[in-house]
Amino acid sequence: MESKPHRTNSDFQLRYFMAGSCHTPDGAWMLMYGQKIIIESNLKNAEAQLLRREAKIDEAQFALTQTMSSWHKKLAAADIAEANADRSIWENNVKAAGDELATIEKLMAELEPKRKYSHLPMLEANEAAQREEWLGELKERAENFLLTMGTIPHDHFHHMRLHPDFEKELLPHIIAIADSVPGECLLGWTKHVLALPKPEAIS
Repeated sequence: MESKPHRTNSDFQLRYFMAGSCHTPDGAWMLMYGQKIIIESNLKNAEAQLLRREAKIDEAQFALTQTMSSWHKKLAAADIAEANADRSIWENNVKAAGDELATIEKLMAELEPKRKYSHLPMLEANEAAQREEWLGELKERAENFLLTMGTIPHDHFHHMRLHPDFEKELLPHIIAIADSVPGECLLGWTKHVLALPKPEAIS
């Protein structure tokens, strides 16, 4: 069940399907940081929305005090009604965003002491974590493909071979998975992978 009224992601999604989908503490921290800045921006925009709403109401209420035709007064009253129409929804959105932000900050605090690159500035730490995070991601893809399909699609295998730790880390992992699954179809092609030339890296 995916139920998250007024929120971008539920606490459960944030912890298990987002942070939990990462393969390193740094990767999870960076993903949460990305969510954090989005919600912080949304909350600041909400403050501007509130000011505009209040200004619209003040303008309409002032208009009602002036001498004007009945249809002008009706338009002013309509402006006030429109401004207040979704007030409760807006308030719930703001509260939910604040709750979501608190969960994200809690997760980031839990991850912080486990991070390998916390000593680096945020942008540098993000780049430093890419190699290990992608290695974990590609290992998981290999596991999921081999255990559910019995093979790895060529486009995914192409990207696996491009990883600098393919021969040392990824290939042995793929072969170990294939060897653990009954069936000659898996054992055959993995034995020939070792003989494949490694794609040249850009120097």
